Amino acid sequence: MPAMDQVVSHHHPSRFSNARVETFNSLVGYLIRLRHDGTLDDTDFRALVKMASAMFVEAEISGKVESIVDKALENVLPDILGWRLP
Repeated sequence: MPAMDQVVSHHHPSRFSNARVETFNSLVGYLIRLRHDGTLDDTDFRALVKMASAMFVEAEISGKVESIVDKALENVLPDILGWRLP
């Protein structure tokens, strides 16, 4: 049987979360610049910020759920499949 670490990948959710926060902040900053220089009107600006916020929240929730499922699988799969822990 394969070792557990050969099958289940180990993620660092906080690293991904930090990257998402930085990306979101950069995007909003860019949208603010576009609004200030008149490229975007208020309606478009609000719509784009709302869309970016929704995508950010969705990614954060998905990342947290994935992390929880990964941890649960790491605890259960070795017993079910007879894997040995490294």
